[in-house]
Amino acid sequence: MLACYRPPGNETLLSWKASRVTGTAFLLLAALLGLPGNGFVVWSLAGWRPARGRPLAATLVLHLALADGAVLLLTPLFATFLAGQAWPLGQAGCKAVYYVCALSMYASVLLTSLLSLQRCLAVTRPFLAPRLRSPALARRLLLAVWLAALLLAAPAAVYRHLWGDRVCQLCHPSPAHAAAHLSLETLTAFVLPFGLVLGCYGLTLARLRGARWGAGRRRTRVGRLVSAIVLAFGLLWAPYHVVNILQVVAALAPPEGALARLGGAGQAARAGTTALAFFSSSVNPVLYVFTAGDLLPRAGPRFLTRLFEGSGEARSGGRSREGTMELRTTPRLKVVGQGRGDGDPGGGVEKDSQGWDP
Repeated sequence: MLACYRPPGNETLLSWKASRVTGTAFLLLAALLGLPGNGFVVWSLAGWRPARGRPLAATLVLHLALADGAVLLLTPLFATFLAGQAWPLGQAGCKAVYYVCALSMYASVLLTSLLSLQRCLAVTRPFLAPRLRSPALARRLLLAVWLAALLLAAPAAVYRHLWGDRVCQLCHPSPAHAAAHLSLETLTAFVLPFGLVLGCYGLTLARLRGARWGAGRRRTRVGRLVSAIVLAFGLLWAPYHVVNILQVVAALAPPEGALARLGGAGQAARAGTTALAFFSSSVNPVLYVFTAGDLLPRAGPRFLTRLFEGSGEARSGGRSREGTMELRTTPRLKVVGQGRGDGDPGGGVEKDSQGWDP
C-alpha cells in the first residue's frame, strides 16, 4: 500500500454513519430524477436537425445531458459502496470510476459556463447571434470543453487509491500534494466558473431590466430561471468545495494544531457532500420543465425543441431575432418569419409567445 498523507483522526469516507446514510439517499434520489430527465433531453435533441443548424445552446444542453447522464449511471455503484462499506471493483476500478466522475464534473461545469456566456452574448451582443449558430464554432467549443475536462480530471485518477482493499478515496503522498490538488480543483471547478456564471447572468439581468421590454410575466419568468440556475449551481456544489477548503487548511496547518483535525472531519464528510453534488446532474431537466410554462401542454414531448426554436439564435429575413426576443419595446410585438420551410421551425415570433429567452 502507498504511503498516504492522513490528517489527525484517521477518518475515511466511511467513518461517519450520517454521511454514509445521507450520501446513499442523495445518490438514489439523484438517479431517480436525473436518469429519466437527462435521457429525455438526449432523446429530444440528438435527432433534431433544423435546416439552418441546431442552435448552439441546444448543442451545449445536449452534451450537458450526456455528461450528467454518464455520471448518474454510476450512482448504483457508489450507493453499494456506501451501504456495504466496501469498494467492489478493485484498484483499477477505483481510479477509473473516479476519473469518469471528475471528467463529468468538469464537462458539466464548463458547459454550464459556456451556456451562461452564450446567453449573455445573445442579450448584450445580439448581432453575434448568427455566428453563434455556426456548426464549426460548436464543434470547436465542444472539442475544447472535452479536451480540457480530460486534462483537468487526470488528478482524480492519479490521487485515488484503494485503502485497505475496502475504501476508494484520495491518497496524497504529502500535505503539499493534498493542498495543491484540492486548491486547484476548487479553483477550476467552482470559483472561476461560478464567478463567470454570476457575472454573465448579472449582465444579462441588468440589460433586460434596463430595457423597455415585454410584459411583466415574461420578465418575472426570466428572473426566476436565472435565480434557479445560479442557486442550483452554487448550493449543490458549495458543500463539496467547502470540504476541499477544510482539507487544504488542515494540510497547511501544523500537524499538532486544532486546524489539522479539520482534514479528518472533511474526509469523513466527503461522502455526503459528493453525493449532494450529484444533484447538479439531475436538476437541469427540471429547470427546463420549469421554464417551459404553458408551452409544455401545448407542445407535449417536443416542448424542448420548441424552447430552442424560440431561443433567439435563429435568423429571420437576414436579421437576428435576439433583439426582438430579448429586448422587445412593445408587449405584443409580432415578427413574421420566412415560414416553416426555411429551417426555422418556429416560423417567427407569435403573439404572446412563451418561448425560452433567459
